[in-house]
Amino acid sequence: MKNNNFDYSRHYGNWHSDTPESKRRDIETAKSLFDAHAIYPAQKEARILEIGCGMGRFMLMLRDAGYANLTGIDIDKSQIEIAQKENLNVVLADAAEFLANNTEKYDAIYAFDLLEHIEKERQLPFLKAIFAAASDDGFAVFAVPNALAPLAAFYRYIDFTHTVSYTPITMRFLLNNAGFHHIVVRAQHQETEEVQKLKLPWMRLYRTEFGLNDVILTPNIIAVAFKNDAQLANYLAITPIISNDYAESPVIKNDCAERRSSLQTLALCLKSPIKIKMRGIKRLQIKFFPYLKNCYFNMILRFSDECFYRISIGGE
Repeated sequence: MKNNNFDYSRHYGNWHSDTPESKRRDIETAKSLFDAHAIYPAQKEARILEIGCGMGRFMLMLRDAGYANLTGIDIDKSQIEIAQKENLNVVLADAAEFLANNTEKYDAIYAFDLLEHIEKERQLPFLKAIFAAASDDGFAVFAVPNALAPLAAFYRYIDFTHTVSYTPITMRFLLNNAGFHHIVVRAQHQETEEVQKLKLPWMRLYRTEFGLNDVILTPNIIAVAFKNDAQLANYLAITPIISNDYAESPVIKNDCAERRSSLQTLALCLKSPIKIKMRGIKRLQIKFFPYLKNCYFNMILRFSDECFYRISIGGE
């Protein structure tokens, strides 16, 4: 199925439109995503390509941030026409065909909500073409539906042109086979404690049935892929930590009122964020979960996205 047989604006128009308010919201969303994942190019003169640029809202955010060397491509004519009204450098083209004829090297390549629209048998050649188009110190960023999310079916089937959803394992598998061997897969965003509470039963299933303790449950996952280890190390040093830990609540018997009271008193002292600097520790996080049946504290000493210690207070 060729997606350029569709007028995609009929679907995209459910959430985005050619109005000042929609434009403002989209630019704010783009900035929030880039800030949360530190995916801005290091240099303002960086050569940037966005594949599936739509109306160009992410490109507008980058232009406002001082980036001028921007190129966008999309197969939907109506959205390209809207982007062109903003004087953006956008091209109406099939992504695979564009990359096949491309001779430029890009320092940053973005493909948000795109890969899932491509037939499975075409995805690996497509990612190999992105790898070839990236400069030696370049990187690529992907946002794709997360098959592990509790409501994964919603994102998988809300769009008729979606072909597949992904897990962190399948994204690493694809990107490794495409040539990217330095990869970070991250949660889409930091979830509120209320949302983490609602997702706790799913996390409990993953822990019990599969022995998994650090599952990403956000609707999308973000994959950031580099060509060399030095660029990955630089990225990990600056990227904000997203910690959706879906903490369990140990059982505390009803006759432990004194201990429960002590924990509640400690919780009152921890209402304000605490910042503690310790050598090698990027972040110390302490949470109190008053909405659970029993008092519970969860403390995380995080050294990196992939290395942390969790200390739980409360329970037997």
